[in-house]
Amino acid sequence: MNAQLIQLRCANGDIVTTPESVAKIPRIVDPNFCANSDKYILCYILEALKREDHRFIVPDDFVAWASLRNELRRLGLDKMATMDASPHTITISCQAALSIGRLNPEVTFRKILRIVVCGRVAICRDVFEDQLNEARDSDATEDKYTSRFFLKHSQLERAFDALGLKGFRMVGSSTFAPQVPQQNDETTFLHHSQFVFTRLPGQAPIFKESQQQ
Repeated sequence: MNAQLIQLRCANGDIVTTPESVAKIPRIVDPNFCANSDKYILCYILEALKREDHRFIVPDDFVAWASLRNELRRLGLDKMATMDASPHTITISCQAALSIGRLNPEVTFRKILRIVVCGRVAICRDVFEDQLNEARDSDATEDKYTSRFFLKHSQLERAFDALGLKGFRMVGSSTFAPQVPQQNDETTFLHHSQFVFTRLPGQAPIFKESQQQ
């Protein structure tokens, strides 16, 4: 075995990693400490420790969150074990108008009037931070749900990027026209769209490390 590598013996196989990675786990004092550990769960932990935000990236069908949390506590990684264990949903709604340019019919211009954010207050604040306008629900407590927040900007893709950075994935969307356009109005299509995003348990902490201190 290369002197720069360490072999950890697990219940269902071995893991080869670096001394730097092992040093981040307080209670691993020798390679046999993980004899009862699941090597796949231990791999997820080692990979998460390499990331600045300690975010877990796991397969879509992963369901062993309780085992992962127990292993984190056994290894002395109590802070990571307190990561949010509940799934969360955020719905983005917007009303937009598509206008076709008269000089070039192939060019479509989009105007978004407002982007509304619906979901648990604490999660919405964590995802959108200073992009969030809470004026219509300023008294909302973090454990409540709201449908009255909206964004300070009208850039839909910027909102999607913020959700993606926090581990959310789009699971559904819909669009409908609130009114039938007039027969002589062929340049504008007014429509309302909703985009539903979810985040599975453990994929990201609710709060940043600096907020927990």
